[in-house]
Amino acid sequence: MNLSTAIVIYAPHQVQAIATPTMRQYALESLIRVPPHITLMFPFVPYEHLDEAANTIQSICSNITPFNITLSGYDQFPGVIFMQPADPEPIKAVFRQIYDAFPLYPPYGGAFGNDLHPHLTVGEFKNEDEQHAVWLPDYAPITFRAERVHLIYGVHREPLPWLTHSVIQFGG
Repeated sequence: MNLSTAIVIYAPHQVQAIATPTMRQYALESLIRVPPHITLMFPFVPYEHLDEAANTIQSICSNITPFNITLSGYDQFPGVIFMQPADPEPIKAVFRQIYDAFPLYPPYGGAFGNDLHPHLTVGEFKNEDEQHAVWLPDYAPITFRAERVHLIYGVHREPLPWLTHSVIQFGG
């Protein structure tokens, strides 16, 4: 079994209350794998190197001050609908620090460049017609405190839950 790894910020309960019902309808397999989250790095290091990577991530995160994330409204990529951060810059700043330490692992394998577009996926679609026919519930902006990242691992594209390897707190 070939394990993949990732670094994510898990959404708190008040976000999950909105995202989970939508994901049940439009992204069930993703929801089975990983609860609502914002991805910082995927794919990340090979599983065999995750212990060593966790030590490096711990060192990086010890210098990061916890910060607020506000999700406000939806946006989309081809095949994906997501809840969007009102200000993605604090998330991108964390990503950049991690990516500087792990330049061999661009986000999404470099398929979309070397920068991150932070988002919380709530729908995945095989075609545009499916995507455009979606009804999404309105929600008031939701602010939560990002205080940690999770290093997780699992089998990519299989509807099996991913597991947490490490929970790393921000230290500022």
